[in-house]
Amino acid sequence: MKADPELRSIDLNLLLVFDAVYRCRSTTRAAEVLHLTQPSISNALKRLRAVFNDTLFVKTAQGMQPTPRADGIAILVDEGLASLRSALQAGRRFEPATATRTFRLYVSDVGQATFIPPLAAHVLKVAPAVRIVTTDPPLDAAQEMMKLGQIDLAIGMFSGLHADFHQQRLFRETYAALVREDHPTIGGTLSAEQFFAADHLIYTPAAGNHAHFEAKLNAITPPSGSVRRVALQLAHSLGIDRVVSSSDLIACVPAHLAHALAGRAGVRAVALPFELSAVDISQFWHERFQRDEGHLWLRALVYKLFHDHQLGTGR
Repeated sequence: MKADPELRSIDLNLLLVFDAVYRCRSTTRAAEVLHLTQPSISNALKRLRAVFNDTLFVKTAQGMQPTPRADGIAILVDEGLASLRSALQAGRRFEPATATRTFRLYVSDVGQATFIPPLAAHVLKVAPAVRIVTTDPPLDAAQEMMKLGQIDLAIGMFSGLHADFHQQRLFRETYAALVREDHPTIGGTLSAEQFFAADHLIYTPAAGNHAHFEAKLNAITPPSGSVRRVALQLAHSLGIDRVVSSSDLIACVPAHLAHALAGRAGVRAVALPFELSAVDISQFWHERFQRDEGHLWLRALVYKLFHDHQLGTGR
């Protein structure tokens, strides 16, 4: 069988450049990611434009914006590079002490604060050349990235993942209220009346299923004449403790986060005044990684570190 002349004319490095520019929307950033010079990236783009007979990227104030042709190519390049990575890893023994692999984890900002410190500390000791990268795209995008091999593992509460993802439960999580230490009306306990009388801070991370918890709260029938008042809505958990410590706002957050933040000056964790079912915190992965040796090692490590551990919450 004769080799395809079109494939023979393509340098794989050009596709790596295309992928980097498409993701970064910047030739400068792409050069940094690929450890190449800026002229090398520019030359590669020139060759790519000749191969595809398309501009591919247009320089704008918002960065290098892809053309419709580039958007279509990007999907196929993603799939092709993911398949090549899988082929290179296939059959290769994974030795943590000498492995140079990169693992990409899908976690929320709360998950990053919870899971990454102990995981990174352990990986640095036993697998010093292994790299951990976290990401938090919207769930739909994360599912596609996991299917394409662009995300290795999701850790958290992700009830919306499709059936072709494997799941392993790590622990059960509940929620608590975070209030400032010298709150004028809330003491060691929190009543339903106090809960609905207070102004609330809520956060809505892109990753995870915190919205499901908020939906459960909103479904609770408040005391007569009461309504939950949301005064502040944040996209991230960073800084919640400082906002709460300097105001009368209360924030409903995962209990492990509430107890961890309560160790800092100015805030404390209080039990919610109503029963809400606990949720499973799990690790998820796609079938494509089910028998991969490196992935088996990573999953076993995550399970060992976090299975039914209380994560320092004092519970």
